[in-house]
Amino acid sequence: MSHSFNSLPAEIVRSIVSKIDSNDALCNVARTCHALYDISIPFLYDHVALYDQGPTGCHEFEELRPLASLLLRRPDLARLVHHFTMRDEPSAGFLTEEKLSKGEPVEFLEVDDVFKDIIKAASHDEEEEKQWLEHMTWPDHGDATLALLLPALPKLESLDLMMMHGCTYFEKMVQRAGMRKKPFDKEPGFLALTDVMHTWCDEKYGMGVEYIGMFMRLPSIQGIFGHRIGSDDGFDGETDKTLAALDTASSTVSHIELKDCKLHARDLANMLRAPKALKTFIYEVGSGHLSYCSMDFRAAVSALAPQVYYLENLWLDFEYRYRPDWDDESDDTTPIASFTQFENLKVLKVAIVFIFGDEVSSSPSKDWKQCQLHGLTGKFPRSLETLHLLHCEDNFELVLLALENMLEHKERDVPRLSKLVFEGAILKAKEWWDRIKCITQLSKTKGVEMVTVSTTEEDSSYNGAVERGWGMDKDISWAEGVNMLNSFPPDEIVEWQYDWPLADEVLRG
Repeated sequence: MSHSFNSLPAEIVRSIVSKIDSNDALCNVARTCHALYDISIPFLYDHVALYDQGPTGCHEFEELRPLASLLLRRPDLARLVHHFTMRDEPSAGFLTEEKLSKGEPVEFLEVDDVFKDIIKAASHDEEEEKQWLEHMTWPDHGDATLALLLPALPKLESLDLMMMHGCTYFEKMVQRAGMRKKPFDKEPGFLALTDVMHTWCDEKYGMGVEYIGMFMRLPSIQGIFGHRIGSDDGFDGETDKTLAALDTASSTVSHIELKDCKLHARDLANMLRAPKALKTFIYEVGSGHLSYCSMDFRAAVSALAPQVYYLENLWLDFEYRYRPDWDDESDDTTPIASFTQFENLKVLKVAIVFIFGDEVSSSPSKDWKQCQLHGLTGKFPRSLETLHLLHCEDNFELVLLALENMLEHKERDVPRLSKLVFEGAILKAKEWWDRIKCITQLSKTKGVEMVTVSTTEEDSSYNGAVERGWGMDKDISWAEGVNMLNSFPPDEIVEWQYDWPLADEVLRG
């Protein structure tokens, strides 16, 4: 007895279609019959991803304009879009502007009536409307189109963009949505948008922090993710106006994650006072041309003062490929005195340089080492459940001694501690293996699971490099970074083999 595909229950067909990860294949399925069209179309439009298809430097997204025209004419399809991604950055008309300045010919585009109507409704004056309409005729002004499309996606939940300076129309629409200004004065915009990624593609220079302040004003924002972002250069760099304008306890954001970024203390303070209740803060300090602003270890933690009762997850790190030059005279690498003020902190991941100071990676004196033996004791809140120490290769000897002392006072200082992660270039440090094994066994006697993770110091061009995940557990995925800027060699969990009892003499040594 033969059965047609259409005889299957709709739930089974929907489950099968949901496994298709090719838009071309989904389009083919949708064309077969009305029933499969109805099932396939929601999956086809669920995640819209656009990639630069123009010559190098042109930033042409051939699908953006026709897609915007379609979705603006078809609100039923626009409601199906939940996720939106763009890689590379949308152009802002720079090539056309250059051609016009040189008197070279430009092939201008026609502007659909649907675009004209929305521009008229969104513009604050006739001059803005006139300029916006003019820029819509330029073949390389994706910014003007993107600013019309995104607010028209009422179910949009996540936005993954690579934005550049000069995208004035997109900036205006996001700012106006956050401040409930026209065209969002009567009906709020981006109501479903909860998570935003702002990344940049340049291996040398970073992007400014202004978009963070804009996104923090959105009505339902929960997670803001930034990559390759930096404050204004210099010790006295200008404070970002969008961050400075944020009101205290005004943002719904609960997760801020900045990887390979560098912000000066004023921008950090302005940013971190805005959340009503920040649960997770991840800050991986970048270096070099990304930003030449100063770095202050203690100021980074002081900026979190408004969140001391809310913060549950904290990760302080630095970008491992280009270790920051903490010797800059404008930097203050005085160790962070304590984390005990974070009364509800459960998970702390921290590079040891933030705890012991930059001297930890040099050749510290014997007296300095002696003073730091208790550097981990009494440092953490009693609520802490997981402690993850990063870049332990900076000084294996000191960290292991400090860990031993901390574990001896575990019940007094960190009674809830149940997991300890010791991370560094361990497989290349065979001389420390026995001591690490001993500390691992000591942890077990204190009711703490100790995990040893070995990292590599290879460059990201290493053949085995993989795209890093996001979040405290690296289980959040965004589109792959450009130029492998977010690709790292994978870590390796070390499984120790024990053929001897706990060696007290090794611990005492």
